[in-house]
Amino acid sequence: MQWFDKNIKKPIDLFSHPIWFIIADPEVTCPCVDHVSKQANPNCSLCFGTGKKVQLVRVNAAHQNNRISLRGTGIGFSEIDVVNVYYTHAETAIKNGDIIVDGEDIDVVKDIYYEHSGEQRVVYWRIETVPYKKDRERLKKLVAGVLREAGYNG
Repeated sequence: MQWFDKNIKKPIDLFSHPIWFIIADPEVTCPCVDHVSKQANPNCSLCFGTGKKVQLVRVNAAHQNNRISLRGTGIGFSEIDVVNVYYTHAETAIKNGDIIVDGEDIDVVKDIYYEHSGEQRVVYWRIETVPYKKDRERLKKLVAGVLREAGYNG
């Protein structure tokens, strides 16, 4: 099965590009969380408004948009992203509810599938996401600011 595992990784490598995972630690609450309302500060650069300690992880992944087309009287024709799928063979701790930042796309993880080979070894991860519905511009600015402060300029 080694030949199969290696060949299944080729398209992922071919179409991969760097993306960022924002992985929240559910055990560690951010100091920005209000003790009365239990709400996180949406402008917090420590947790990005999640209320939990987060880790930024750069991963190479291939991205596939799954769109639907809408046509109707008075609205014309439109396409919207329903689900985005990311494929990676980088071992990752990402889980449901974590955030993926891919250039202009910001998505929330909904399902993760660990795709196995015949030897029951994980060959790649298929991560299904939905579009991030909160203030996308605020999150992009917070992430960019943290990366810039850390010396990353890519």
